Amino acid sequence: MILNHKILKAVVLCTTVFVCANASAQEDSMSMLEDGPAPVEKVQNSFKTTKVINLQSLEVTDAGVFDFKVNHRFGPVNSGAYNAFGLDGAITRIGGEYGVIPNLMVGMGRSSFEKTIDGYFKYRFMHQRSDNSVPFTALLLGSAAYRNVNFSFPITTVERMAYAAQLILGRKFTDGFSLQLSPSVSHYNMASVEVPNTQYALGIAMRQKLSTRTTLNLEYIPVFSEKGKYYNSISFGFDIETGGHVFQLHFTNSTGNNEANFISRTDGEWSTAGFRFGFNISRVFTIVDPSKFKNNSY
Repeated sequence: MILNHKILKAVVLCTTVFVCANASAQEDSMSMLEDGPAPVEKVQNSFKTTKVINLQSLEVTDAGVFDFKVNHRFGPVNSGAYNAFGLDGAITRIGGEYGVIPNLMVGMGRSSFEKTIDGYFKYRFMHQRSDNSVPFTALLLGSAAYRNVNFSFPITTVERMAYAAQLILGRKFTDGFSLQLSPSVSHYNMASVEVPNTQYALGIAMRQKLSTRTTLNLEYIPVFSEKGKYYNSISFGFDIETGGHVFQLHFTNSTGNNEANFISRTDGEWSTAGFRFGFNISRVFTIVDPSKFKNNSY
């Protein structure tokens, strides 16, 4: 009887351990099923806004959203103390961008520099995925600018036009670091004896996150054609996000703020303090409920 009692206790103990272990295993299995593999998502926020500094970034204005833009830069630092090292002079562009459908935006603006009116579109045809099934983001940009300034010689409407096109390729490598390359071509209809009408360049831009709301941005745009009296555009600055606004404080040797101009007509030289301080302001407004748009497959 004592032996049977001991056997019964052993059986009860083993059964209890098995039931508990089995229940724990089932809970772990259910937890694994619930968690599962991380969902595949489109990589977002490679940059804080659609502009790095001068260059267009990997971002596109969401469908149904209007992004109001103010681009302001002062005169060159080497203009001297009499001009407060550039603060007495200013060039301003006011414009905006609108997301027409997912991955497609259009923009337009007017600049005080050469009294230029510009327009452009940006189309994202490939979007980086979190599982690296799509390892980078790719976009196309096309822009046109009309220079309404009074020239000292007769000039036709066609000659006032300038154009630029870019293939924008980039990747968000970590939560804090993004890099993009922008093979570019620009064209001025007005003939020049100093530089070719058509020029080729490569835009290089990076973003390094400094905190939740601030980033460091760098740009370099080497031109591979004859530059004449012009220089490669070099810029650096900081993005500061405050609620619905993004403030971009920067230094650049580019005067104009349309693609054709800052790619092939940058007239400031860093070595002689020919750079300018400036800022961009971005403020978004929802015009159409985003739920009315269907997401594209990319």
